Amino acid sequence: MKQEEAAAIHAIYERALEVLSEAEPLILGLPDEEERRIALRSYGQAMVEILSSLRAPLVQEYPELDTTERTEGEPDTLLDAEEQEAVDRLKPEQIQCIDAQLLADCAAGWRKSARIVGSAWLALSKELPDVPVGYYAQRVIALVKAGSLEAQGNLHYMRFSEFRLPSKAESF
Repeated sequence: MKQEEAAAIHAIYERALEVLSEAEPLILGLPDEEERRIALRSYGQAMVEILSSLRAPLVQEYPELDTTERTEGEPDTLLDAEEQEAVDRLKPEQIQCIDAQLLADCAAGWRKSARIVGSAWLALSKELPDVPVGYYAQRVIALVKAGSLEAQGNLHYMRFSEFRLPSKAESF
């Protein structure tokens, strides 16, 4: 694929992500808990699919398409009061479960934060239905600070950051 074609396709995927993100507050406002959970799961799957399967290969082939320096809107790690209350109720073993799930999808190569976070959130959505996606993004940052992951890009925006398992230190 030529770079011009990749750039045009990339721009379409970016617009699709922007349009899809408009649905999130509406989904979160759905009064029926089961309906909200199903809609959030589908929404998360769509976002992860666009980011990991469609957009990421283009950026890998043409790194100049990467938008890691851009930010849009509120950081993904920002929680509202209700979300923070749900997080504050988490037990240490639940936080460890989230961390383990996040690490389970990481590899030696760079992976988009949205893929890691989305996959973990989807895997644990039945077990921890009230935990917001933003908290998973916060936990990825905590794992970076703890040395369990390496990162590049803007860590507070899942679309603009990548993570990998730490590279092994070379022995001399």
